[in-house]
Amino acid sequence: MDPLLKKKKDTLFTYRQSKYPAHLDCEISLLELFPTKGERQKFDSKYETFFNSNADNCYVYDLKHGSLFYTTEQLIPVKTDERPPLLLIFGNPATHSIKNRMFFSSKHDGKENKFWKHLVKPAGILDLVFAEGLSTKDRNKLRLERMLALNYDTPFRIGLCVYWSMPSSAGGPWSGVAGIRKLIGRRALERLERYERERVIEVVKRFLVPGGVAVTFQKDAWNGLRSLNDPEYSIKLAKAGKLRGTLNGLPHIPLLGVPPTRLLGPTRKVLRQVLIEEVVRA
Repeated sequence: MDPLLKKKKDTLFTYRQSKYPAHLDCEISLLELFPTKGERQKFDSKYETFFNSNADNCYVYDLKHGSLFYTTEQLIPVKTDERPPLLLIFGNPATHSIKNRMFFSSKHDGKENKFWKHLVKPAGILDLVFAEGLSTKDRNKLRLERMLALNYDTPFRIGLCVYWSMPSSAGGPWSGVAGIRKLIGRRALERLERYERERVIEVVKRFLVPGGVAVTFQKDAWNGLRSLNDPEYSIKLAKAGKLRGTLNGLPHIPLLGVPPTRLLGPTRKVLRQVLIEEVVRA
């Protein structure tokens, strides 16, 4: 069986490939995640507010039988070609993107998300920008088809994944990774991180070996995947293109850290710079 399709056997966090090729179905055992009564009570006191803060959460989350079930994003093409693989590793998914079935989906129908239009296209990584007016549904369907078929003209074969699997809003009090930390607490997030890291490493072993490159766009992703001798994350180093190292335990795979996607200009500049250098080095 393809390792990317296999459900992991640990009880705290399990996942499996969804029927939809850009999604994973996940389950967190709340008994394992919150070993103390106090931690579980804090989560229970916050969950309803978190859930009701975003109408799209009903498409993503389901709390039942002592487990939290949810959908996350992961788009790893099975098809291969001669281009070197490039894995882009983001922080956590936006809930509306899960609902719309594509990474960095626009909130406004017929519009293009800045990630596709102003970041990866001008950085020379991926040109999957479509005409204005095409519906979000059709835009995302076409983008998925093109990515799975490797039907794009760039130097790399692209895969997309997230470091933290739990989705959250793109804005507001529960947004981003900070919103997930607020919901489950720092200690629970630390327990979960081991499993999240293993999930990403499994993707790396399948998709990037041999000859691939991994790029992180978020602090936790860099710090969690870097080798011990690589620098710790700082936004200053990220903006200067100096977060460069190798994956922990996989020293033959380069790991690059760039600023978060919200910093379009600096991220585009560093991304283009470090990947050009990787292509020349290869």
